[in-house]
Amino acid sequence: MQRWRSIIGWRPWRSRQRHEEDLDRELRSHLELEAEEQQAAGLSADHARHAARRAFGNTTLVKEDVRQMWAWTTLEQVVQDVRYALRGERKSPAFATVAMLSLALGIGATTAVFSVLNAVALRPLPVAEPERLVVIHPKLKGERFVLFNPLFEELRRSQRSLAGMFAISDEPYLKAAFGRAVPVYVRGSLVSGNYFQVLGLSPALGRLLTGGDDEPSAETCAAVISHTYWTTTLRRDPAVLGHPVIVREKVCTIVGVAPAGFRSSEPGYAPDLWVPLRSLTDPKLLASRSMAFFSGVMGRLRPETTLAQAEAELTALYQRMQLEDQPAFQPGEVPPKPNDFRIEVAPGAQGLDALRQQFGQPLSLALAVVGVVMLIASVNVANLLLARGASRMTELATRAALGAGRGRLMRQLAIEGAVLAVGGGLLGVAVALLATPALSKAVTLPIELDIRPDARVLGIAVAATMFAALLAGVLPALRLSGRDLQMGMAGAGRTTGTRFGQRLTRTLVAAQLALSLLLITGAGLLLRTMLRIMAVDPGFNTSHVVLMEIGDTEPAARFGEVDTPERKARRAVQYRALDQRLNAISGVHAASVSWLGLFGGNYVGLDLYDADHPEDEHFTLLDYVSPRYFEAIGMQLLRGRGFTEADREGSLRVAVVNEAFVRERIRGGHEAIGHRFVMTYMDDRTPYIIMGIVRDAKYNDLREPKTEPMMWVPLAQAPFKISSVSLRVRAGAEASVIREARAALTATSPHLMVRKVTTLRAQVDQATARERLLLNLASSFGGIALLLAAVGLYGTLAYAVARRTREIGVRLALGAPRESVLRLVLGESLILVASGMLVGVPLSLAAGYLLRSFLFGVTAYDMPTLIGAGAILTAVALLAAFVPARWASRVDPMLALKYE
Repeated sequence: MQRWRSIIGWRPWRSRQRHEEDLDRELRSHLELEAEEQQAAGLSADHARHAARRAFGNTTLVKEDVRQMWAWTTLEQVVQDVRYALRGERKSPAFATVAMLSLALGIGATTAVFSVLNAVALRPLPVAEPERLVVIHPKLKGERFVLFNPLFEELRRSQRSLAGMFAISDEPYLKAAFGRAVPVYVRGSLVSGNYFQVLGLSPALGRLLTGGDDEPSAETCAAVISHTYWTTTLRRDPAVLGHPVIVREKVCTIVGVAPAGFRSSEPGYAPDLWVPLRSLTDPKLLASRSMAFFSGVMGRLRPETTLAQAEAELTALYQRMQLEDQPAFQPGEVPPKPNDFRIEVAPGAQGLDALRQQFGQPLSLALAVVGVVMLIASVNVANLLLARGASRMTELATRAALGAGRGRLMRQLAIEGAVLAVGGGLLGVAVALLATPALSKAVTLPIELDIRPDARVLGIAVAATMFAALLAGVLPALRLSGRDLQMGMAGAGRTTGTRFGQRLTRTLVAAQLALSLLLITGAGLLLRTMLRIMAVDPGFNTSHVVLMEIGDTEPAARFGEVDTPERKARRAVQYRALDQRLNAISGVHAASVSWLGLFGGNYVGLDLYDADHPEDEHFTLLDYVSPRYFEAIGMQLLRGRGFTEADREGSLRVAVVNEAFVRERIRGGHEAIGHRFVMTYMDDRTPYIIMGIVRDAKYNDLREPKTEPMMWVPLAQAPFKISSVSLRVRAGAEASVIREARAALTATSPHLMVRKVTTLRAQVDQATARERLLLNLASSFGGIALLLAAVGLYGTLAYAVARRTREIGVRLALGAPRESVLRLVLGESLILVASGMLVGVPLSLAAGYLLRSFLFGVTAYDMPTLIGAGAILTAVALLAAFVPARWASRVDPMLALKYE
């Protein structure tokens, strides 16, 4: 109660000096009154003053007791401890720098990786009540399935669990012409009319889409632009409302601007334009029960509905629809039962999960990796503080002798560790701010991550700093303040240490080495995986091949219709002219245009049957290409011939196949050249004759377990719209070739627009983006962990040598060879390495098991990798131990004995 009175009565504007003066006056008053009483009892003035002092007691102790009741005393002591800690670190700049940089690496790496993980998987959408959003996943026999538009519309109309339900079809390359401007590609989203309503958004300008805008009978087409596009491209022009924009040859009107801060319902995708889905999609595609085009389906739960209730209702409706309308199946196929279908309703606060599916797991593993680095860094600093604290026993013992309790000493030591942790935390935030953008770019996709720090990122930085302060500060405080401090006084001038203290230090070093082995093993497994992937023969030459992704925006036949002969003939002439222009460019060795292209993520095929055996019908991958395609991409022709200018509409239909086609599609080992196959496409049954065979190749992924049968046919014989241009160019001529290729496209047709320019090497690398991301992170942080462990081992052994200087001097004075001292110290390091491996090997095996889905050609328990990691750890440990060992072997016995 007395303390609370002092707190209430505290006046911060009253200086400490004023309080000290008041306390002195009050003590003098008490002593004077007591002296007067003693003098009244008959003592002389001098004796009365002495008697008063004896009766009153120790005035210094009374002052301390009174000061303890002042509310700010503890705070003042903490400030004093902080100042003392800062002075101590200033006197040991090398120690402070190493400690803070160690923690900065751990805290910065943890914060950076979490920032990207937060942007990919954790940050909720900036919408109203995001926790009520759900993502709707159709499933067939437990696997992800697709939702055809007729079923989506019936589900939306019949369900009662959701307050709203919408579909999205993202279009990264949506042709649009704003006003009289030249058409450009923008990122767009075709969405249900209630998209913004279900998300709970309000416009920044004008209005947003409504359900009426999404009706096929709508008289006008409405469009909403993003706030970013309005700001950067349209310069925040308020008169943009009502302006026309031509989308997919349809004139739409800009009716509003989306709110600032909202990008999309899918993390990493930021459309410039939203347009109604049903108004801009072919009616036959909307009615199709065999073609799916949604990027995702989401909804908003009603307040009184749970996820389980919504899932049960939607699944029942979905199964009923499957029962009423079974799709057609090929003869011999077993159609799935209605109970094989179900709807999974997942939380959707973070939006659609396409990006989380690809990068959520590797980023979570990366966060675990940097967490291990954070632990190693904190243990390293704790170990260094323990080693330094052992040399401060005289100081600590003196403090204890002067009245400092264990709590006071613990606080001082903990604050010293906390000061280092806070310094490391501030440096770590700077490291995170620099590393986060680079790390987000390592997620190699054409996406835009919102990596701005938020409360979660700030919280993880603070939590990492507190963890470092707890481990690096409290552990040494508990250990050092609990030692027999009288021994510190008795051993003044001598470095001593208890057996328990030595064991604790060695345990921490062994833990660092064990965790380092775990990271090195993980990095080794990923490195061997990448080496195995790089060793895979793709079947083509990736060097100096420029790929251009093309969009042919000429209005085409509607869904389910065949191009007219006139349109096909005109397109064939255009593509032949383009092919000739591209091959005439200076610096181009070979050029080709194709329907799909290589490593573009496209798998398209048709059912083929052998003209001699119509009962043999198989699904086969297919592409339409111009004559020099195989030369352009570097695919080897094994037998026969490729395509020529003579292979065009009206001529003999020819095809080139791969080795897998010959093995799996031609019966009885018959001669492939000249064999005929028929496509079951539309009503045309004219056979294609095999004229050439090329080597097997990987088409979209180097990790493909087997090569699928594939057939190529001349583009001139079936002029579908092209989407890819392949250019094999002379080294150093890439820039000029790309510039001239763009000009060739424009000269050929105003409808041919470049979507993206890349290289075949980059496309192949993109296929291993996840593995490369994990490899880069694991190797970088594994190296950092190894360095930190080496620093910790060096500090421990250096302290041990300094502590045993007298013992080493006695050994040498008694005739021990210097080599024995060298072996003694190196032996201690090997014992620590062995202890670390004893724990690290099981941890490494567990890490390999967690990484098994990222491995290729390597088992999770790969012994060569584990042995190599152990050898690296041992070599680094011996290198770190060599300097203290060499110093110990050169100790002068006489100086060592005098030192003690």
